[in-house]
Amino acid sequence: MKKILLMFILIGSVVLGEVKTQLKSMKISKSGDGKIERVEAKNVSPGDILEYTFMIDNEEQEVIKNLNPTIPVPSGTSLIPDTGKPSNYLVSVNGRDFYKYPIEVDGKPVPLSDYKSVGWNVEELKPGEKLEFKVEVKLNGGEGAN
Repeated sequence: MKKILLMFILIGSVVLGEVKTQLKSMKISKSGDGKIERVEAKNVSPGDILEYTFMIDNEEQEVIKNLNPTIPVPSGTSLIPDTGKPSNYLVSVNGRDFYKYPIEVDGKPVPLSDYKSVGWNVEELKPGEKLEFKVEVKLNGGEGAN
């Protein structure tokens, strides 16, 4: 599982014309004094929490319209509800169709481990504007994992 997860943990950066995007992941833990720490997600174990951050930077001279940034929820992890930022996020169980959280089937909430992506609808990104999107996931197999 670590090898598969490490593929998703690598820091990625893409330039689309003059639009820069970057996806990074950080392991979240508490220090001895209870403070939240974010460290590079090199070594992870079941039960660990990862924070994914996706950034978009419009270096174009024109407004970019109708963006749909998404962050994958890797296999072997479970979405942590209400950690999506901005809070108007949508979720998907198939990576194509997005709905408000929670998705229900036959009146029951979909298990957190069934979510595959978190996404947002951005009407426009103005020249020079930067946006940041975040979500947290928990590696399955630890205490309290779904």
